[in-house]
Amino acid sequence: AAAAAAAAAANGDGATSSAPMKRATLIYNPVAGQENPATILGDIALKLSEHYQLTVLQTKPDVGPEELAKQALKEKADVIIASGGDGTVGAVAGVLVGTGVPLGIVPRGTANAFSVALGIPTHLDDPSGFQNAAADVILAGHTKDVDTALVTTSEVTDYPMILLLGIGYEAEMCDAADRDLKNALGPLAYVISGAQKLLTASNFNATVHVDGETAEGEVAAITVANAAPPFSVLAHGHTGECIYDDGKLEAIGYVAEEGGVTSKVKNVVNMARLFSGVMFGDDPVQKEGQIFGGRYSDIKIECEPPQKVVLDGELLGTTPVTARVIPNSLRVLVPPTAEPHGEVDAELVHKLAEQEGIADEVAEVVVEKLGAETAAKVVDDIETAEDMPVVAPVTEEQKQ
Repeated sequence: AAAAAAAAAANGDGATSSAPMKRATLIYNPVAGQENPATILGDIALKLSEHYQLTVLQTKPDVGPEELAKQALKEKADVIIASGGDGTVGAVAGVLVGTGVPLGIVPRGTANAFSVALGIPTHLDDPSGFQNAAADVILAGHTKDVDTALVTTSEVTDYPMILLLGIGYEAEMCDAADRDLKNALGPLAYVISGAQKLLTASNFNATVHVDGETAEGEVAAITVANAAPPFSVLAHGHTGECIYDDGKLEAIGYVAEEGGVTSKVKNVVNMARLFSGVMFGDDPVQKEGQIFGGRYSDIKIECEPPQKVVLDGELLGTTPVTARVIPNSLRVLVPPTAEPHGEVDAELVHKLAEQEGIADEVAEVVVEKLGAETAAKVVDDIETAEDMPVVAPVTEEQKQ
């Protein structure tokens, strides 16, 4: 009887059978990262294969991640996982746009910008264990539909974008970031090369068409962003936040100060302030006449003279360039996020403002950051402390 039950289970019959494992394809770029690629691949594959029927496909000089992603789709993979830098992730993501097939990411590149933007663990969180942490995110199965965009330049047509495109300063910064410097310093390499480029920054004429409106002026840089990590400072320069699922693209312009040594120094200082505002503050960091922008769904930029365009970290032609958002078009496996706090309690804000002697606007930010429940507890604790006497009253026994 036991043998019969085992046979039935093996054949998929009877109550003891279990659902088949989902099929996952891991697209692995062995060139990315500085660790031993075979060791890292073995660790990732071992973890994922406990929960998935796993197929591993490695990129080669003549076989790119895009081709492997198309192969995985043909083979009906339930999940497709990209392990490499932003180039590998972007190529796989471009194939998955509009398919509904979830993209898992095990980041192993220099900047890992898309992973940082979505909160997926990277080397910045844990230099030794981030691959396992990223694999845990995939196994947890929480998905988020994010925006992408289609970009056209002098070299590419309707090229998928998951991060951002840069013209002027941002393009020159990526072009100047030395490979050895990127390997040694990671994202900081872009900041260093950016500071060097700011010393020679000059404005050019740009005509920008956004959602049916046109503006023209002198700028040193324009960034159009879908998603971006904090170290892509211009992408956050309009509001202090780059939102990847709002159906809009951030378009930000930066005007450089031109002239002698003093102007060059001012450019570096201005960008340092912008970097500081994005990294450590939540307030918009626009500066009238110097940093400006907005959120749009359809953007076209023409420059005189034509400018280089960097798209998701790669130089891909020159202007003119167009970008069109595709809302909620890419499904990505991401860490679960906290539920929004919802509308802020005005009475709670006012109480906190009165108790702390601060403006209501400041108190509102505090309540948003703490959450209503924690903020209410803070207010209650303060009220309780105020009701307590500074010195305990003397009892009748103590008097005697």
